[in-house]
Amino acid sequence: MASEEAPATAPAPEAAPATAKEDGGKGNSSNLPRKRIMYGQYFVGQVMEWKGKYGWVKPTEPIQHEKAEKREGKIFVSKTDLVGCEELTPGKLVQFHVFADATGLGGEECLQA
Repeated sequence: MASEEAPATAPAPEAAPATAKEDGGKGNSSNLPRKRIMYGQYFVGQVMEWKGKYGWVKPTEPIQHEKAEKREGKIFVSKTDLVGCEELTPGKLVQFHVFADATGLGGEECLQA
């Protein structure tokens, strides 16, 4: 009598770096390692455009950082960084913390007014 072999198991996926955002998305810049700049300080900006899962905010005052002029000074905001809403409305004001990643500056803990 032949014994049955146990089914092979897939190897465990590699863990993401501790600084990466763990939101389950794949292949987008919202998962890159982040470093918050100017801790404890909220910034205010106007929503320039919203694309469903991400958008762009123009700060009301310039942000003093080496990556601030990337993307014409606009700040990237992912849907996963919104607090208290599911999307942003172009023209409205928002407040947010700023982080830097490999692609430029982004906003997190973003609250729409």
